[in-house]
Order: sequence, then structure tokens, then C-alpha cells
Amino acid sequence: MNEERPSRTMHILTDLWGKSEIVIYILIGLTLLIAALGGLGQLWVSYIIPWGQGRIPLDILQVLDSLLLISMLAEIMQMVKISVMQRRLSSEPFLIVGLISVVRRVLIITAEGSRLASGDLKVKERAFELMMIELAILALLLIVLVYGIKSLRQQRLDEARRLREERREHPEDTPDLGQVLGNLE
Repeated sequence: MNEERPSRTMHILTDLWGKSEIVIYILIGLTLLIAALGGLGQLWVSYIIPWGQGRIPLDILQVLDSLLLISMLAEIMQMVKISVMQRRLSSEPFLIVGLISVVRRVLIITAEGSRLASGDLKVKERAFELMMIELAILALLLIVLVYGIKSLRQQRLDEARRLREERREHPEDTPDLGQVLGNLE
């Protein structure tokens, strides 16, 4: 009888924990949605509408920066959706957000570099050196992220092929793809 109480209590706590987790993920998702919509609204009010009315020149760098930030928010929302629906955390969306972040920073640095036309020569040289160092680090990070995404996708493809082969050989005791993918991440 004593063994039943802890297991029942543990079951209730685990169930409550799972429901709380879903509520938290939903609230995070809603917050990300509001932030993304707010970012789009701010982009339109600050840049697109005034440009359309001829009041300001279109600052492509700012528009692109804002759009990439909103794209990152959308990708994080996708991660939250996957976490809620599949009850597991997937690594690939994190790598994609990192990739978008790196591309965003590379675009900003290169655009800022083209704006370094005026000023003291020594200051410009130092700023250029720092930009090149940052771009080199970002290039390495870009390669690592792309390799990571490629490796994850290849791993899933190899696992699906292996599973197909096992099903052909032993159809009665082979786990399905969902069970295997749940164990990979």
C-alpha cells in the first residue's frame, strides 16, 4: 500500500508538471507572436509608410535588420510549437536561428563598413581591422552551423534508411520512426 501512494503522487505531480510546461510554452509562444507582430508594425510605421509617403528615404539596412530579427522570432516560435506538439526539444531550429543571427550580423557589418567613408584614417583602419576579425569569426561560425544542420539532417536520413531496412528484415519488432526520432534529439 505504501508503494501505491508515492507512485500515485508521482503520477499526479508528473501530470501537473506536464500541463504547467505546456502552459508556459504557450505563453512563451504568444509573447513571441506579440513581439514579432509589434516588430512588423514598428517597421511599417517607422520606415515603410513614411517612405511610401515620400517623407523619408528608405533605409534598406534598417529594414533588413528588422526583418531578420522578426525572422528569428518566427523561427523561435516554430521551436516552441515543435516542443509543445511533439513533447520534445529539437536541435535543428536552434541552429537555424543561429544561422539567421550570423547572416544578420554579417549583413549589418558589411553595410556599416560601406558607411566608414569619412573620419580619421587611423580610426577607420582600426574599425576596418575589427570588422575583418569579426567577419572571420562569423564566417567560421557560419560554416559550423551549416555543417551542424547538414549533419542533423543526414543523421535523420540515415536513421530512416536503417529503420526501413530493419522493417524489411524484422517487421514485427522494429520501432517506428517517431520512436527513434524522439530518442535522437
